[in-house]
Amino acid sequence: MAKYLRYGDKGEGVKRVQRLVNKNPYYKPRRKLEIDGDWGPLTSGGVQSCKRYAGYPPNDIQPIAGGAFVAYMSGARQLTDRMKKRRAVVLRERKEREKQMSGRRGLRLRALKIIKDEIGTMEQPINSNHIKYNNWWGWGAVAYCVIGLSWAWVKAGSKAFVRGSRWAGCRQMLAAAKAGGHGIHLTSDPVRGCPGVVDFNGDALPDHAITFIKYKFGTGKRIAITAEFNTTKNGVGGVWSSKRLVKDCWWFNVEH
Repeated sequence: MAKYLRYGDKGEGVKRVQRLVNKNPYYKPRRKLEIDGDWGPLTSGGVQSCKRYAGYPPNDIQPIAGGAFVAYMSGARQLTDRMKKRRAVVLRERKEREKQMSGRRGLRLRALKIIKDEIGTMEQPINSNHIKYNNWWGWGAVAYCVIGLSWAWVKAGSKAFVRGSRWAGCRQMLAAAKAGGHGIHLTSDPVRGCPGVVDFNGDALPDHAITFIKYKFGTGKRIAITAEFNTTKNGVGGVWSSKRLVKDCWWFNVEH
């Protein structure tokens, strides 16, 4: 295989990585990747999750795959002692988060409820970007798809999102998730309340932030029903529900 495979690559090497993600010994994805040889956002999320649960160093969980990744995921190479220690920490943190999620009191579900309650909120005046989320952020009438997300997650109690600082743009948010920084990381398997970003024009740069609500089945493709700040319905800007192809979106887990 090439020295490194990453987002946008295609071919048999990518298929091999996808199979390794699906069968890796360190965590079990709820939904397996499609073995299509096309490295998109979901493959990136799967690779990063494998690295986190295998105990890779925090600065080395970028969504790329080389020979070492293949060796660890195939069992040809055993985890180092340091990796085993980091893996143990990740697993403990996961158990703690699962405890906090009991009784639907988890941070993600609190954020989701707040966001869903905002659906139907409109800009005043119409299509002006004047809306309460921008008043809260403090930058004036700017694009607010991520600002609205931040408003909801801060209100839910998240420390990953910071008013006026982190994040105002979806590209900055994606960069942080790829690096596993500031309390968010990529996932190949979105669940209710997961934030994400979507790329409208296929240039690998995200254009809009979204929140996963549920899957829409029976279409032949995995469609996500989403809630979105700074979008339009019938020509009116505000907070509305929409539909997105799951595979075309980058999805994030929020750690705190």
